Order: sequence, then C-alpha cells, then structure tokens
Amino acid sequence: MLHCLGFLLNSIKGAAAYIGDAVSLFLNLVNNLRLPSDEIRGEILFMLYKLSLLNATPWDNICDNDNVDLSAVGKSLLQLSLEVLLKTQNDAVRLNCIAFLLALAKKEAFDILLIGDLSLIKSVEEEESTQTDDVPPNASIIVLFADAVKGSLLSTNLEVQTGTLDLIFHFLSSDANICAVLQTLIDENVADYVFEVLRLSGNNDPLVISSVQVLSLLATSEEMFKEKLAIGFSTLLPVLHYVTEIPFHPVQSQVLRLVWTCIANCSGILSLSQEEQIACALTLILRRNDSGELGMCSETFALVCSILIEIMRSPSAHDIQKLPSLIEEASKHAISSTLPHAYDSAFLVPHSLRLLKEALIFCLEGNTDKISVKKDLEDSVIEICGTYLLHWLESAVVDGNDDETLGEILQIFHIILSSTCHNKQLKFAEMLASSSWFSLSFGFMGLFPTDHVKSVVYLITSSIVDKILGCKYGETIRDAYVYLPSDPTELAYLLGQCSSEDFNLASCQCAILVILYACSFYNERYDLLHLLHIW
Repeated sequence: MLHCLGFLLNSIKGAAAYIGDAVSLFLNLVNNLRLPSDEIRGEILFMLYKLSLLNATPWDNICDNDNVDLSAVGKSLLQLSLEVLLKTQNDAVRLNCIAFLLALAKKEAFDILLIGDLSLIKSVEEEESTQTDDVPPNASIIVLFADAVKGSLLSTNLEVQTGTLDLIFHFLSSDANICAVLQTLIDENVADYVFEVLRLSGNNDPLVISSVQVLSLLATSEEMFKEKLAIGFSTLLPVLHYVTEIPFHPVQSQVLRLVWTCIANCSGILSLSQEEQIACALTLILRRNDSGELGMCSETFALVCSILIEIMRSPSAHDIQKLPSLIEEASKHAISSTLPHAYDSAFLVPHSLRLLKEALIFCLEGNTDKISVKKDLEDSVIEICGTYLLHWLESAVVDGNDDETLGEILQIFHIILSSTCHNKQLKFAEMLASSSWFSLSFGFMGLFPTDHVKSVVYLITSSIVDKILGCKYGETIRDAYVYLPSDPTELAYLLGQCSSEDFNLASCQCAILVILYACSFYNERYDLLHLLHIW
C-alpha cells in the first residue's frame, strides 16, 4: 500500500490536492518511521519526500496548523530520520532519507529547533560517557547528525555521497550555523570523512564541489578546524591542481582559501616538495591568466598572490631550489596582467605589488650563498620597476591614480635604493633621475598631499642624491624632510627667507639647494632659474 501511494504521489500532477488531510497523513508517516523494517521506512521516507515537494508538510501551511507543535514535530522527525540514516546499510533508503532531509532543510524546518534548544547540543565528553551501540534516548541532535552522515559518506554510491555532502552543507548554511554546531561536527570527525571522500573522489566534479563547500564552512571555525586541515592538507594538493586547470571553477577560490588558511595558520606543516608543488600550480595559473588562456575571478587572483607571499615568508622557503625562478615568473605575470590595466583591475593591483615587494625582500634575505642564487629574481624585480612601475608613476601624475598603489611602488623603490648592492643602487638611482624623477616626485606630493607620501618621496629623493652626487649629499634632505614643503613654489619662498637665526629654515635651504643642484644634471628645472634668481 505504501508503495502504491508513493507511486501515485510521484505520478499524479498536483497530487496534494487529492489528499483530504495532508498534515495528519504527514504526522502518521513520521510516527511510523519507528517501525523496524528497513524497506517500510524507505517507502515512508520517499512519501515524506514527495509530500515535502508538494508543499504538503506542516511547515508549508503554518496558519492552518495552529494545533501542531512544529518544534516537537521537527524534533521527532529529525531524530527518527537520522536514526534511519545511521542504522541502514541500504543505499536506496539512504537516498530517500537524504532527499527528504534536504527538501525539509531548504524549508528551514530545523532552524528554530537547532537555535532554540541549545540543550540538545552536548559536549563530546558527555556524549562519549553515555554512548552505546544504539542511539542514546537523550543524544544531542547534532551528535546524532554527525554519526548518521558518516556511514553515507563512506558509501560507494556517488549519488549518496554527493547528497550527504549537500545535506551537511545546508545544515551548516542554515541560521543554526552557530559555534557549538561547528565545534560538535569537527570534534565528531566529520571533516576527516569529508577529506576521505575528497581523496577517493578521482576529481569527480560534483564530489569535489560538494566536499570543498563543506570544508569551507567548517573552516569558518578557524581555530577548531586548523588541526583537521593540517592532517588532511595533502588531500587538497591534487584538488588544487585540478581546480586551477579549469577557468572559473566553482570552488577554485575556496580551495585556494583552504590552502592559504593551512599555510598561514599551520606553520611548518608543509614539506619543501609540497610548497614547491603549490608554487608551481599558482605560477601556472598566473601565466595562463596573463596570456588570456585562463581567466580567474578577483578573489582567486588575490589568494594566489597571498599564498605565494606566505610561501616566501616560510622558514624553509630559502631551501626550495626552484622557488626563485617560480616567483620571478609569477611576479612578472601578476604585474603585467594588472598594472597596465589598473583602471579595470584596481582591486588587484595592490596584491600584485605586494607580491613583487615580498619577492624583493625574499631576494635580500638568507646567507650569502642563498642570496646569490636569487640574483636573477632580484634583477627581474628591478627590471619590472624600470618598466611597468615607472610607467605607472608617470601616468599617475596625469590620471591621479590611487595613493595605495603609489605607496606600494615607492616602498619597493626605497628597498632597492637602500638594501640592494651598491652597483644596483647606483644604476637604479641614475635610471630614476634620468626619468624626470624630481618633477614626478612633486607631482605625487601634489596629488596625494599626505605626510606619508611626502616622507617616502623625500627619502627616495635623498637616496637618489646620495648615489648620483656621492659624499652623502642626501643626508641634508633626510635631516630636513619633515619641514620641507610638498609644493615646489614654496621652495622659492623658503630660499628667500633669512635663516641666520632659524636652524630648521637653514636646514631646509641646504636641502633645497642640493635638490636643485641634482636637478641641474638631468635638465630638470622646477623653475630653476627663477628660484636661483630669488636666492
């Protein structure tokens, strides 16, 4: 009879209209889930699923069901359904149960239950002290849910596995997604089972997507989840390679965020070969993005840069033989795909610049032997500065681009001028000076009149002067930069003042004269004749 009724519900359009009392039928079916027959419970769950799809549940007509205690019904229904899912070994029954629970979860039928009855959520210690082979009568619904989904996750039926993962995802996505729920599922080792599904997925796309979505939700409880993530991290590496090969893969960013979370929070957990694998995969995705072969969303680009930065900051980074060449290529592609198109990718530019800056710092760290190995990377960074970054600075004076980008570029320039070898400092300083640096610098200070911009500009100018004039001429600028104006017309005013009794003014005048003297070598005037005439 149950099978016939299920067949009618499945085959007759608008079948719910022919049911005299849908709520009573629904409640009667729920009560009969207590029957011991696996086959009968499977038929009941199928009927409950069809009634849910036909909007014939107590949650669909709340106004007409004032005499129904939805909380009690929901508690009983969830408890009985999860017990069926826990005990059955029949994949057909599992599919019916999962389909029904998913349909009901989408109606938010369990949210009030899980939020309002926190007494249902017990600590793992309490559960372990009372757990037997059968489900304890007072077991937490959350613990019961965790135990019930484990068997389905280990099923060989892909539909059962995918459905179970979707059920967990909806369970965690509901309004009941509170810390205690995450804590219990993590402590009950649900994450371990999900990692195992992912490991055995063979890159089956639905399984990969569903598994990663669940892990991403569990990862929102970062402190509790990081140990599980560290243990299951090796499982993510094949998935990382898989999702980075597919343009705009649905969980590309989520996989990258899991990788970043592990690297950032579990220092030392990665082997050298794993770090190299990750750097290879991320360099490839930047190369293909730059060539137009493989697009990516903004979040993916930002995460790629962030992960590469974390790898360079790791204590073992200097021991990864291929890392300098990988970072050299990655930074080139990151800059060339964003900076020339800064207007279209304003969000991405700071990320590519931070990657370049960290690449430069990486070059300068370590012992002498390790620094020499990174010579090509350092040369590449300096070359990028002389092409892409300097060109951006020239356009910034015209277009008024953002000060965050300007600040990042100026920091990179300052590192080159202060921390690289003497020959590279001299060559870079001469390149800047011959590229109208002195005129550009006042343009920057005019566009972005902040103390930070002014300080960095004058410090860079002092370094340039040191290199091109020698004799520490730049020290006069460093001594006075706090008092120097950002408007070149004010330089003339300061030169015209009497400084015999004002040490700060005298210091400023010396600095101004040094700047004017350096300008004269590169045909930059700043109204030079006018200023000198006043002087």
